[in-house]
Amino acid sequence: MESLGGSILPDAGTGPDAETLARLREQRRLLRGVRDGVEESGRRLAGQASGGAWRSPAQRAYGTRLGELGLDLAGVWRALDDALWAVDEAIDRMKAAL
Repeated sequence: MESLGGSILPDAGTGPDAETLARLREQRRLLRGVRDGVEESGRRLAGQASGGAWRSPAQRAYGTRLGELGLDLAGVWRALDDALWAVDEAIDRMKAAL
């Protein structure tokens, strides 16, 4: 999903300032919260695995979908972790420029 404003990171053409650094730190805090929530959801989902105990087609389909959702959540977690890395890098660059 792209935002209308482009990148979440500050424009490299603008000089470093405390307000931009504070915004980046807030983004980092929020990203960590979302990433950690996704990780927790993935763990709860994995705990619902049925193994071979379920026999009906509906139960097996449900189990299959749980596995698919787990894979989807793992991809979301990786994307959030990448975004968090990018924000951390931007913070490091800003602090070095101050």
